[in-house]
Amino acid sequence: MADATGRAGLIHAIRTKLNLLMYTRDFRGAFRASCRAASWLASGQFSRFFNKLRSPRHGLRPAGFFVPVRPGPPLYLAGHIHGHGGYDHVVLKTLVGLTASNVHVFRDPRAFMNPKFVPDEAVPTERMYTFDEPRLAIIPPHLLHRFRPGTRTAAWTMWETDTLPHGSAKYLNKCGLLLIPSQWGVDCFRANGVTVPMEVVPLGYDPEVFSPRPANSGPEICTFGTAGALDEGGLRKNVQRVIDLFVKAFPNQRDVRLKVKITPRSPMVKTHGDSRIEVVHGSLTPHELADWYRSLTCYVNASYGEGFGLHLLEAMGCGVPLVSTTFSAVGEVFDSAVGYEVGYKLIEAKNKIYSGMWADPDNDHLIARMREVFADRATADRFGIAAAQRAPSFSWTEAMRKLRGALAKHGFLPADAVTSTETRAAA
Repeated sequence: MADATGRAGLIHAIRTKLNLLMYTRDFRGAFRASCRAASWLASGQFSRFFNKLRSPRHGLRPAGFFVPVRPGPPLYLAGHIHGHGGYDHVVLKTLVGLTASNVHVFRDPRAFMNPKFVPDEAVPTERMYTFDEPRLAIIPPHLLHRFRPGTRTAAWTMWETDTLPHGSAKYLNKCGLLLIPSQWGVDCFRANGVTVPMEVVPLGYDPEVFSPRPANSGPEICTFGTAGALDEGGLRKNVQRVIDLFVKAFPNQRDVRLKVKITPRSPMVKTHGDSRIEVVHGSLTPHELADWYRSLTCYVNASYGEGFGLHLLEAMGCGVPLVSTTFSAVGEVFDSAVGYEVGYKLIEAKNKIYSGMWADPDNDHLIARMREVFADRATADRFGIAAAQRAPSFSWTEAMRKLRGALAKHGFLPADAVTSTETRAAA
């Protein structure tokens, strides 16, 4: 009987490892593990081999990382952390926020999380995912299939046009819950055939980092700013367009500037040899980015569409007004009370990533708005103060509160865990 039990356990262990390999597709890691196993067997270290085979742990924990015992309710987190910005930033803030809320976060084995960006106190626990435990996936709709979603998967996701990527609705409908940052997004997902439960859970920003600059401390010279990328999906940010319109709006004025931030892998923008245009071509830490926002008089957003517009919220938090349309999720954060609204028309999105309709900002109106800022700095300052007052309602603290509430409502977290977290916060 003991031998039969041992054989059954060995077979189960082998199946578990094979299932993990097929899920993570980490074939290079599997090859290295096989080489180690062969060396143990060749040297007679049979106990070490069988103990490792039966171990449910997987993945490499960086040296010096200690994961404390966490008694909270379990939740797997599926999402990548390669650096600052984009979905990676949302995954990191969620990992930190949930762990601080006494949720026991496990890393989904297919999720890559660079330890360089993960605080020691938020390092997730490593354990095999069995698909019957609650999981939160933070990833774009067209990449969700990589995590093999099921009814125990809640996905926090978004899109920038009114049409979801081809085939993504199939995998979205496999989830038990979708968390969308805006009501506009929920309506678009529904119109695209998504039928599973959805909740509006906006993203957030850190008010302590992206804090308003002191009164009367803005730049002496009127300075506009814009940011984004110039490749594939980043083309929707229209960074080059803002540069071109800036030159057109101020052909001769010397007392005006434009600051442009583009991602490290982005092709270089064309500045037309204009010395008034300053380009940052690289990554900034959150604190560096906040300083960059605070160096602006106004942030110009000519994006075709936003799933939420986190960079716009961060600028507002720094007391910087926006020049922007209100299309897509942006209209649920920004309006003419906190900046300069720009008109637009709907056009068809045409590139390798996007389809459907999104907003084409009116060039003449955008130029007129920039000239308004240049001519009347006092009004721009008042808009900036109003923006800074509105932004904190979208803090990461508020986002985590809504996230926990939505997960508890749909059975991904126990209700008492959320209640106890709110009680501790109130105390």
